[in-house]
Amino acid sequence: AYYYSLYNFITKEQYTTKSGDTDYEGGRMGTASLWLSSLAEKCEAGEILYNLRITKNRAADEHKAHVVLSRTGSVSFSEDTPEALPNFRAGDAIVLYERNKDTDNVTNKMVFKGNIEAITENDITIRLRAPQRNLAILPAESLYAVEHDASDITFRAMFLGLSAFVSANQERRDLLLGQRPPEFDTAFDSQITASENDFTRITLKAQAAKDYFLLIGPPGTGKTSRALKQMAEIFHQDERKQILFLAYTNRATDEICKALSSICPQPDYIRIGSELPCDPAYREHLIENALADCANRKEAQERIARCRIFVGTAASISNRPELFRLKHFDVAIVDEATQILEPQLLGILCARNEDGRNAVGKFILIGDHKQLPAVVLQSSLQSEIHDEALRAIGLTNLKDSLFERLYRSLGGEADKAYDQLRKQGRMHPAVAAFPNKVFYGGDLESLNLPHQTEELVLSPLLKDDEDGRLMVQRVAFLPSSPDISTASGKINHSEAVIVARLAKKVFIQYGSTFNAKRTLGIITPYRNQIALIKREITCLGIAELNHILVDTVERFQGSERDVIIYSFCINHAWQLEFLSNTIEEDGMLIDRKLNVALTRARKQLFMTGVPELLRTNPVYAALLNAVER
Repeated sequence: AYYYSLYNFITKEQYTTKSGDTDYEGGRMGTASLWLSSLAEKCEAGEILYNLRITKNRAADEHKAHVVLSRTGSVSFSEDTPEALPNFRAGDAIVLYERNKDTDNVTNKMVFKGNIEAITENDITIRLRAPQRNLAILPAESLYAVEHDASDITFRAMFLGLSAFVSANQERRDLLLGQRPPEFDTAFDSQITASENDFTRITLKAQAAKDYFLLIGPPGTGKTSRALKQMAEIFHQDERKQILFLAYTNRATDEICKALSSICPQPDYIRIGSELPCDPAYREHLIENALADCANRKEAQERIARCRIFVGTAASISNRPELFRLKHFDVAIVDEATQILEPQLLGILCARNEDGRNAVGKFILIGDHKQLPAVVLQSSLQSEIHDEALRAIGLTNLKDSLFERLYRSLGGEADKAYDQLRKQGRMHPAVAAFPNKVFYGGDLESLNLPHQTEELVLSPLLKDDEDGRLMVQRVAFLPSSPDISTASGKINHSEAVIVARLAKKVFIQYGSTFNAKRTLGIITPYRNQIALIKREITCLGIAELNHILVDTVERFQGSERDVIIYSFCINHAWQLEFLSNTIEEDGMLIDRKLNVALTRARKQLFMTGVPELLRTNPVYAALLNAVER
C-alpha cells in the first residue's frame, strides 16, 4: 500500500507539472504553458522575457559556453508595468529560442537549454547546457525569447527512491514504516539529563540516537548556525565518522557550507552539485574542483575516500547514487527537512553499500513544520491518504514531509528521538509576541541580545514628521483601502503608497547605518504588487532603496531583516484562501505563511492591509486585535 500510494502520488505530480494547472495568482503552470499560454498570460505571470538581442555570443566556448542578451528599446527587466514583473533569477533553468513574430514559440523554433548565470535590469547572461560550434544558428540580427524550463530530474530521483525502498534492508523498511521504534544508546542518558545548555543537550541526543533524531528549530533559534554546526564538530572529532549534509535548496546548502567553513580548524568537505546555484565563496569545494588535480580514476577514488564530509541538496545527492557505492555515511544531517517530500529522501535513506549495509547509518532531520511546507501542485484532497494501515503510521497526506510523519508518530520512549530549540536571538520580544503565543504556545524565549533589549530612539530628522511615532513602534498596522481597479485583485495602490512612505522613513531613521541587504525587506503575495511597490520606491529617488528585497514570503524563508513591511494586498475575501497556509495542532490554528512573514523581522514589523477583509479570517483577526492592544 505504501509503495503504490507513493507511486500514484509521484505520477500525478509529474503529470500535473507537465500538463499544467493554475497557481494561486491565477496563472497557468507546467511545461504545457510554453505553448498553451498566450503572450499576455505569460507576461502577466512573469514567465517570459522577449525582444532580446544577442550582444555577446560565446556559445562555442568548450568550457562555460554562454550568450549575453539585452532588451531592445528602453524598457528594463525590473519595471515594465505592474502586470509584467519577470519572475527570473540567477540559477533558473530556461529555454532560449528565436522569436521574431507572435507565432514563434518552442514548438516551431530551435530550442536551446541553459541556466541564467546573471541577470540585471537590462542584460541577461545564459550559460548553455551544450556548446554550439555553429554560431550561425544563433543569428545576431534575430530577436529572442527566454522562458522557464522544467526538469524531470526530481521525479527520476523519487522513482529511484521508491525502487531503493523496495530493495532496502528489512530493518530500515520497518523503521520507516513505523513497525519498530527508534533505538538509543542509554550510555548518554545521564549526560543528557545533566546538560543545561540547549545545544549541548541536543548534540548529545543526536549522538545517542541509533536510528534517527528530529530537531524542531523555530525562527531565529540557530538551528543551522549553532545546532547543525555543533553536531558537525562533534561527529567530525571522531576520525572514523563519515558525515553527509543535505538541504532542500541551494541557498540552505550555502548556509551549511558557511557553518562548516566557520569551524576552526576548517574541516575538508566536498559539495555535490552544479556551479551556478553555488555561492562563489564555496565553489572551490565543488566535486569537479575537488577532483580537478586527480590524474586517474584511482586518485579520484582516493580523494573521495579521504574526505569525510559531503554536502549537497537532496536532489543532487539523490541523482548521484554511485556515491553510496563508494562511501558509507555514519550519519546524514538534513536541514530544511520539512520542505522535503518523503519520496525525495527515500533514495538516500534506503541506499545500500556494495556489501549490502545501509549506506546511511542514522539520520538527523532538522526543520520546523510550522513554517512553509514542501511545494506540491496537487491539492490536499488529491494527496490525502485513505488507507487505514497507512494512516495508523501517521501517513495521512502525501504533501507532508517525512519529518512531520515521524514527529506525529512519536510517543513514550520514542520521545527521546526529538527535541526543540526554544531560545531565539532574532526577534525583539514585542515582534515575537504574537507568533510565539499563537503558533508556538509561548515556548520561545528571547536571548536578550542587544537588539532585543535596546530602546528605539527617533532620528532628529523625523522629530516633526507625522509618521515619526511609527519609527519608535515595534509592531504597527496601517489600514489600506480595497483596490478593485483590476479583476484579479493582485494590486493595491494605496498599500504600495503606504509601503513606499514607510520605506523612506526607515531609510531616514537608520541614516548612515542603512544597509539594503540587512536593514529593510518588503513582503507581498503577488508579483504585480511587487512591481507596483518597486515603482513607487523608484519614484522616491533614493538609490539605496532600489536595492532592497521586495518579494513573496516563499523567497524570504530562511532570511531576516531589521525591519519588515508586509503588504497583504487583499482586495476580495476569496483571496484570503491563497494568502494563508493553515494547519491545526493541539487545537491551535497555525498559519505557516503568516508565521514566516512575521518572524523575518529583527527589530520592527509594519503591516498594511484592508482590516475589514482580514478580520474575516480568525488568525488575522487575532493578529489585528493583538496589534491594537
